[in-house]
Amino acid sequence: MELSDLSTRLRDLDHRQYVRYVDERTADARTRLFLLIRHALRPAQIIRQLRRLGYAATPQLGRTLLWDERPPPSKLYTTSYLTGLRGIAAVKVLTFHYLMVYSDFGFQPWGVDHRHTHFFELPIIRLLYAGFSAHLFFGISGYLIAIRLFHALPQRQGNAHPDTFTTVSGNLFRKAFRLYLPVIAITFCTAMYIYLGFYETYRPLLLDHEKLFPGDWYEPKPKQQPLAKQLGVWMHELFDLTNVVTENTVYPFHDQHMWAILAELRGTLHLYGVLVAVSPCRAHIRLVAMLVMSILYFYWNHWEVWVFILGAMVAQLDLILDSTPSPPVQHHHHHQDHDFEPAPPAHVGRPVQEWTRYGVSTAKDRRFQRVMRYAAFLVALYLLSYPVDGARDYAPGYLWLNKLIPRFMVRKDKFYPNIGTAILLLMLARADPQSSRWRRLLTSSFPLYLGKISFALFLVHGPVMHSIGYMLPHKTAWTFGTELQALSDVPWGLAVGFGWAITLLLSLWAADVWHREVEGRCNDLTRKLERVCFTEPRSSPVTGERSTA
Repeated sequence: MELSDLSTRLRDLDHRQYVRYVDERTADARTRLFLLIRHALRPAQIIRQLRRLGYAATPQLGRTLLWDERPPPSKLYTTSYLTGLRGIAAVKVLTFHYLMVYSDFGFQPWGVDHRHTHFFELPIIRLLYAGFSAHLFFGISGYLIAIRLFHALPQRQGNAHPDTFTTVSGNLFRKAFRLYLPVIAITFCTAMYIYLGFYETYRPLLLDHEKLFPGDWYEPKPKQQPLAKQLGVWMHELFDLTNVVTENTVYPFHDQHMWAILAELRGTLHLYGVLVAVSPCRAHIRLVAMLVMSILYFYWNHWEVWVFILGAMVAQLDLILDSTPSPPVQHHHHHQDHDFEPAPPAHVGRPVQEWTRYGVSTAKDRRFQRVMRYAAFLVALYLLSYPVDGARDYAPGYLWLNKLIPRFMVRKDKFYPNIGTAILLLMLARADPQSSRWRRLLTSSFPLYLGKISFALFLVHGPVMHSIGYMLPHKTAWTFGTELQALSDVPWGLAVGFGWAITLLLSLWAADVWHREVEGRCNDLTRKLERVCFTEPRSSPVTGERSTA
């Protein structure tokens, strides 16, 4: 036998053995798949999986009522009041986005015409439902980013820049993934909801802006298309939503509320650039430098970066006031609950300047300081109440203030709310944690719970409203054989209020589940990516708060 024939037979034998091996593996795989499917379709297994799904979809309140499964107690930090403020602002965002589709009273100033003279449209009161709230979220983020960095700087002796770079790099890495991973998930769910045709029932109704939804809003959804095109539109919008160098505001059709995600990332990047540049400076010089940069961003018409820097300036001013000795004063003892707040460092969140103290030497001084604090809070709330159309239309109560808004400013409706945000943050930062009613309100259990799920609530409230919430008032009116527009003020308000209440409950339910099942897993994935990507563990000075919106 020749060598070539032997080689050919060996190759044929190897091929037959290989084919036999593949056939056996294929048969084994088919057998395993069959056994897996049979096991999954067993009644006991189906019941077990349904129980797991039901448990995962049960909000924390339901778990407490049904199984007495109480959540671990929330840890309180010196900045926990900002968590509560963020939670209340998130509910206000949902309320504004819900009411604005039925009427323009969330945009128009009080007294602009005979239709806008209701008590609930007055300044400060309208804060409960009217106007945008992004400036509050951005200001809070700016404050938290800066307070972390500034809190760490005194501990870095002679090595500020390298350690600052380490802190900033870790924070930015986590920020980007914690912002965008949940956004990718929720917009994908919306894309699949549209692709499967569930949105088509309400599409023509939601586009009826003359009869059904006469409010000042425009939120069309992408068209239903084949799967490849549907996913292509989704990925294209995600790409646009990451374009941090664009000058325009990006409003994705999957959820136009997501414009704030790009603005949050852009503001964070710009603020970190400013903070790294000024970190080696003395505190007072740093504050002046940030003031100069805030003025520049204001003139550059970047209102979102401007309010980020205003929040950082409040953090720096807070630390400067804490570190400056004050004259000795007579201390008035208050009841202190040691479980209320862990003892923070002396220079974080503790008012020492006499002009901000609650305990001062005389009763007359205390009364004067109390009046000044209340006045400052009222000014902040009044400025935050500035109507969206206040610079364009006749706005009683703001006519003189309108003359002070620079003409070059593109978003004139952001001028006074940004200033009001800075004043409110400063007054809250300088408030006494034990005696301040504002602090106690914002650190109570329900606002803290809302703050914990605020980002999830921001993500899910749009899909909930478009799929269920917006049609509820109309269906309520149709149940009684009439149209929503035909109702008088009180029945109209009851119908819309009923729809809002159901939408809020559904959104809180969805946000609770989303925060635990999706956002929590995204955060775990971010930490794993950080351990894999970074050469050494990154740790940043924390105050216990997340800066994500």
